[in-house]
Amino acid sequence: MYAHTKGPNPEDWEDLKDHLNAVAERASEFARSFDAADLGRVAGLWHDLGKHSPAFQERLLRMARGLQAPRVDHSTAGAWHAIQRMQNEDQALALAFAIAGHHAGLADFGTPQSSDGSCLAIRLGRAKASHAIRDAIERAEADITEPPTPPLPSWYVESGGDSPLRLSLLTRMLLSCLVDADRIESERFSDPDAAKEREQPYSSLIDLRARLDEHLATLSKQRTPASEVVSRVRSQLLESCRTASLCPPGIFSLTAPTGAGKTLSSMAFALNHASRHGLTRVIYALPFTSVTEQVAREFRQVFGPSCVLEHHSAFQPPASQADAALQDSEARIERWRQNASENWDAPIIVTTNVRLLESLFACGTSDCRRLHRLARSVIVLDEAQALPVDLLRPTLAAFKELTVSYGTSIVVCTATMPAVRHRPEFPIGLRDVHEIVPDPAAMARSMRRVRVRFAGILPDEDIAQALMRSKRAIVIVNSRRHARRLFDRVREQCPDALHLSALMCPAHRADRVKEIHARLASSDECRVVSTQVVEAGVDIDFPIVYRALAGLDSIVQAAGRCNRHGALAKGEVCVFEPADPPRIPTSIEQAIGVTRQIIAARGGADHVDLLDLETIEHYFRQYVWERGGPDPMWDGPVGSDGRRVGITNLLKKDSLQFREAAAHFKLIDDGYSTPLVVPYDDRGSSLRERIYRVQLNTTQSVASLLRQAQPFTINVPHKVVDDLVQEGHALRTELGPAVLTTFAESSLYSPDVGLMLDEDARSGGHVI
Repeated sequence: MYAHTKGPNPEDWEDLKDHLNAVAERASEFARSFDAADLGRVAGLWHDLGKHSPAFQERLLRMARGLQAPRVDHSTAGAWHAIQRMQNEDQALALAFAIAGHHAGLADFGTPQSSDGSCLAIRLGRAKASHAIRDAIERAEADITEPPTPPLPSWYVESGGDSPLRLSLLTRMLLSCLVDADRIESERFSDPDAAKEREQPYSSLIDLRARLDEHLATLSKQRTPASEVVSRVRSQLLESCRTASLCPPGIFSLTAPTGAGKTLSSMAFALNHASRHGLTRVIYALPFTSVTEQVAREFRQVFGPSCVLEHHSAFQPPASQADAALQDSEARIERWRQNASENWDAPIIVTTNVRLLESLFACGTSDCRRLHRLARSVIVLDEAQALPVDLLRPTLAAFKELTVSYGTSIVVCTATMPAVRHRPEFPIGLRDVHEIVPDPAAMARSMRRVRVRFAGILPDEDIAQALMRSKRAIVIVNSRRHARRLFDRVREQCPDALHLSALMCPAHRADRVKEIHARLASSDECRVVSTQVVEAGVDIDFPIVYRALAGLDSIVQAAGRCNRHGALAKGEVCVFEPADPPRIPTSIEQAIGVTRQIIAARGGADHVDLLDLETIEHYFRQYVWERGGPDPMWDGPVGSDGRRVGITNLLKKDSLQFREAAAHFKLIDDGYSTPLVVPYDDRGSSLRERIYRVQLNTTQSVASLLRQAQPFTINVPHKVVDDLVQEGHALRTELGPAVLTTFAESSLYSPDVGLMLDEDARSGGHVI
């Protein structure tokens, strides 16, 4: 019996028994991190039981001879065997789902009457009636040594099953261990050199902690008189993080104002905490790709490129230099990055909230493969107040489960306050949260570097004139349409003004932020019109910020771009209401409504301090905590029937609808958008042409090119892309995304504002 072929000679093929044992040992080692080594071993030993069938062995023979070979289901046999062998129902279900899904991903359980033939219930029903599966299991039992019935982890038994996600997350973790072990062992057979390169050791967290300490010591010597207050607060925050890192693993909150140095201080906490308590890695998650790129770049400067995995959709490896040795070094680092991206086998991972959280609820094997790396890790979640309100119940339930059952520590970072902490009016919140900063309110007061004033209702012309009165200023508005309209008005008076929005591809935005940094570091004028894409972590520092009225948390983030490093006695944040407000998403409208209510309740704009933590608590109480009611909006979007989906209920033991839950757990609603690859600069243009040429040759795959094109991709409504294709400005590739094919003087992609659209005609009813 064979597991895999390599060439025409069966002597070179992989013995099935060897493969099962190797996967079992590796999956067992992975699952040991959450006290489930025996379950991991059984999953590995049974995952390919179906390969003991004559039909599968015939498939291997035909493939080796270059003949067409029909597919053979080889995973259902192990799932059925688990159901038959396990006396405990939870064990049986976890193993059956994981084994059945180690290629196709997790299915819904369904019922024998379900219409979806891929659901587990139907597959098990077919297995029960299949003589071929029973024969394969009998052959397997004669060929391999059956292990004793593995126990459930002690934490699972002792918990009493009080967590709604306990069984579903254990199932995902087992699938993760199995998929990672299976793919690594398959690679070890098919490509030993690649497998050997994958297993190169990396620096210990203790070594990385020493590098960070050395870097922080250097920074402490660079204080300037103008930033003495900021430097003192940053030192206090760092000391608080080092002290709190001695606490046992659990859930921590880091409440500190913008500019206080949360990034490096939270990393100091994470490395100290992990080193002290035997945790294995640090996962740093941020809300936006632009901020993720910035933080990853900062960490690479501290720790080196081969210790920091940057993993998100817009990542683009650095361009190779001319030096051959350097090229070879960069090639090795890029191969390491590609390998580590598959399973997060790296000491430090910098990723987005979207990548992290959607992986926790994904059903596909690629996303689930990395999940077991979350066990016994430190997860730093930056800007936690940005979490979607309608996903808070499943998100916080997963956080609780990770800390209680998987030895994970989670650090919730925010400049406002931990809006996800348990309260009577917010029963789903996190309990036993350890605040790292002894007195967040005092720290916020000491770091108050701006004054906020209200300018009332302002037309675009007045905003443009106000921007021109300052040599360096930024205005932030709530929609791309308003930003574009206002930018056109500003450019009439200031031709070198800059623009930022999500209609610029990630590579374009990154270049624009670099240009802003360069202007601010020199004596050049710098006037910027931006959407909220610039908020939440982008390290820019303007003396004055104009902010369209928004949710209070957004106003606080905008204030963080003003006098960030304390060079002025006070910076100025001017909040205004647009005279001609454009359409904006419902979520922003709701947040603005709550902000207005708070201002009115506290005596009007002249009598309220929007940056005070008590005011911010009042905002979160109305916007997040008190939005439960008979139909709590915390548990998924509203379905087509007008009722809330209830993601948590979908994942309870009596449901286990993995695919349906994954379809609804989306931080970014991309159901109406199409990725559009744009010809930004020479890199984007070259990729566009290469994709176009490959598209004409249908024998080639464009998957690799599309991955390279992610930094040059924008998500826009289907209707927009349909119009562009119909007008001859775009084409569709075989894998879905569209690519702009014409750009000249009347280019649809502008180096100033990005994708240029007649949005009123092309928005398809969506706010873009």
